Amino acid sequence: MKAWDIFYKNIFQNDFVVAKDKIVLAISGGMDSVCMLHMFWRLAKKINIDFLVVNFNHNLRKESSNEANVVKNLSLKLGIMCFVEKIDVKKHSKIHSVSIETAGRELRYLSLEKIASEYKYNKIATAHNANDNAETVLMWLLRGTGNFIGIPQKRELKRSIVIIRPLLPIKRKFIEEYVKSHDLQFCVDRSNFSDVYTRNKIRLSLIPAFEMINPMFVEHIFDLSCIQNRENAYLNEISIGFLSKCVKLGKSRILLDLAMFLQYNKAIQFRILKNVLPQCKYNSYINFIMYKILSSDKTTFKLSSDWIFKMTSKKVYFIKSRNL
Repeated sequence: MKAWDIFYKNIFQNDFVVAKDKIVLAISGGMDSVCMLHMFWRLAKKINIDFLVVNFNHNLRKESSNEANVVKNLSLKLGIMCFVEKIDVKKHSKIHSVSIETAGRELRYLSLEKIASEYKYNKIATAHNANDNAETVLMWLLRGTGNFIGIPQKRELKRSIVIIRPLLPIKRKFIEEYVKSHDLQFCVDRSNFSDVYTRNKIRLSLIPAFEMINPMFVEHIFDLSCIQNRENAYLNEISIGFLSKCVKLGKSRILLDLAMFLQYNKAIQFRILKNVLPQCKYNSYINFIMYKILSSDKTTFKLSSDWIFKMTSKKVYFIKSRNL
C-alpha cells in the first residue's frame, strides 16, 4: 500500500477525522510533517474539514528560520493559515530540570493546546510515523519500562481536544516516496544523524540491523503496539477498579492494604503498583517492591530522593521524605 492509501484508510477506519472537524497541524518542515500537511490538503477536498498550521522555532539551531520559511511558503501555496511560534526551550529545560528534548515537547504541546483552544479547534495532528513508534518501543525496552504500547494513535487532552497521529501506521520509506512523487520541499534536521541521542542510535543502528533480519520489523512492532494498547486499556480498567478497593491516595502518603492486595492476580498487583508508585515506575523497582512485599521484608528504604517505602504486617506505605 502507498502512503496516501494507508493514511486515508487509517483516517476513516479509526474515526480520526469527521466532517466539520477543525484541526491544528504541527508542522516542523521535516519530511514527515510536510507529507502530512499535503495529505490534509488533499483530504480537505474530499471531506468538509478546516485546519491551520503551526511551526515552532526552538531557538536552538540556525536552521530554524529556514524551516519556518519552508512551512510558510508551502502553507501559502496551498492556501492554509500558518503560525510560527517561538519557544525558549533552554530556559524551560533549566527552570524545570528536564532534558532539552523533554522541554521542547512540553512547550510544543502546551502551545498547540493553547492555539486549539483559542481558535476553537477540536483536534491536533502530529506527524509521527511507524519508524518513530518502533524507535519509542525499543527505547522503552532498553530502559526497562516493560511497555510496548509505543506512541498512542489518539490521546485526549483537556478542553475536549484530541491529539491524532494519522501517519503512525506508515513507514518512513513510504513517506519518502510520497514526498518525492509530489515534489515537496522539506528540511533535514542534522541533529537526527548525531549518535549522541539514544533515539538516534536506535534509528541509525538498531532498526536497520533488525530490518536486515526481517524487512517487516517496523510493521510488526506497530502491530504489537496496537495489540498492547487494546490489552493495556482493558487491564488498566480492571486494575483501577481493584486499586480503589485497596489503596488510599494522598499527596504525601500512599497507603496499600496488604490483605486485599495479595488476593489479586499478580498481573493486577503489578499494574496497581505501577499506577500508585509516585516515582521510579521502571520494572526493576516494581519487581523489587513485589519481592519486599512477598518476602515480608519490613526494612524501610528510599524509593527516590523524595519518597520512602515502608511496610508493616498489614500495610504498605509510600511516604514523602519530609513527612517522616
